Amino acid sequence: ICTGKERQNMLMIPIDTGNKAIKTENFEFHSGITALESMPGENEEALMFQDKYYRLSHERNVYLPDKTLDDRYYLLTLFAIAKELEKLRQSRPFIPGELISMDLVVGLPPLYYRSQYKKFRDYFYREGRLVHCAYMGRSYRLTFSNVYVHMQTYAAYLYLAKELKLSTYPKVLMIDIGGYTLDYMLLEKGMILWNYTDSTGKGVISMYQRVNKGIREKFDLDLKENDIDSVLKEESCMYGEAIRKRVVEIVTEHVEEILGMFRECGIDLRSAMTIFVGGGSILLSKIIETVWKRYDGEYYVVNDSKVNVHGYRKKYLFDKKMQ
Repeated sequence: ICTGKERQNMLMIPIDTGNKAIKTENFEFHSGITALESMPGENEEALMFQDKYYRLSHERNVYLPDKTLDDRYYLLTLFAIAKELEKLRQSRPFIPGELISMDLVVGLPPLYYRSQYKKFRDYFYREGRLVHCAYMGRSYRLTFSNVYVHMQTYAAYLYLAKELKLSTYPKVLMIDIGGYTLDYMLLEKGMILWNYTDSTGKGVISMYQRVNKGIREKFDLDLKENDIDSVLKEESCMYGEAIRKRVVEIVTEHVEEILGMFRECGIDLRSAMTIFVGGGSILLSKIIETVWKRYDGEYYVVNDSKVNVHGYRKKYLFDKKMQ
């Protein structure tokens, strides 16, 4: 595959393949992709893979309980890689036809990590075969030297531990609100307490469904997810005060149930430092602030949707150093 004349460049690219959004260190976009029936227009952001063209969608694809069931997350990952390579071109031009070798780092929720690790790795690795693709008309030849699968939420903890001085707290509760999943992890002196670690389906997608149902019942109106986001971010929108107020009421009920869930799980929010991470936590930060007033514990919402991505890099570099 690679001749002696070909110049190889080993890279590492961490990617968070979320149900709602794909995140890299430099980019974030919806987990939505559509196939094109014809060749894309000039300068249109499109990906060619196996003689077919694809483009990103402004709306996410339907939730998949198993992301390895079809190629959509593989294609979304190729999009993410291509975007990162285009960014890298600013400081490191690639030779036409160059074979680009890289390590890919992805993640899984805590509940599924041990059971799906191998399957998820194989889905992306595909025996290390050469990958031919083109992004916006520029061709790439790629190989994955290896694919590493890290644990979501724990990766975020590793990234934040020093900055937030988490080692000074006897217990830390990580709450990672994503698209479909809400992952939580209780750590004591940096060690995961597995009896108090789980992944649930209480992410923002279930919240969107709940809001839309409530709005349809009262106002006979279908709200898009982006519309709900605009209301929660207090952005200008075309909906009246009654609709906006009802959206906030339903979302508040959702957050109340989330925080109430921890008491049922045997986790006292007063006994741990609670760290909210993930795009869903950022979206719900004002609602969390309102609901949290009934609790005495300390909490912090991290205003960075890419903490898992940063954590993947940190864990990867640490593991490489220890080898």
